[in-house]
Parts: sequence; C-alpha cells; structure tokens
Amino acid sequence: MNAFYERLSHFAELVKDASQNERHNYAEHFKIQHPPYPVVSATRSVMPKLMFDENCPVELRHKIRRMLKRSFNRIRNKE
Repeated sequence: MNAFYERLSHFAELVKDASQNERHNYAEHFKIQHPPYPVVSATRSVMPKLMFDENCPVELRHKIRRMLKRSFNRIRNKE
C-alpha cells in the first residue's frame, strides 16, 4: 500500500476510535473526496478533501479536520 492510502487508513482508524470513545458516529457527518487522479507518486503532498453535511456542528468539523491533518502530517509519517 502506498503512503497516501496508509495515511487514509490511519485517518479512518482515528475516526473510528473517536466515534467509539464519544459514542457518536463521526463518519455520518462527512464524505471524503478522492483526488481526481491516481495517487501513485508524490503522495506526501496529496490530501483528500472533506465534504461535510450541512447540519454538522462546527466543533465536530474542527475535530475531524484535525484528525485528517494529523494522519497526513509529514513529520508523523517519517517515523
């Protein structure tokens, strides 16, 4: 699996864990838009786009965006 999909998988794990901890399904509030091209090279600079439901609370949007940024953070993934 290339780096992009490893990071995307990590993001899914973070969302799942947060959903279980807070007993609220975060995944119901957003969709992930895959980049419009195959992600096979330069994966460090590619990040998927999040599209939130209209009724998603602002605080929840911020939490989900932080999880995405944490998953795609270059420093974390150099370890």
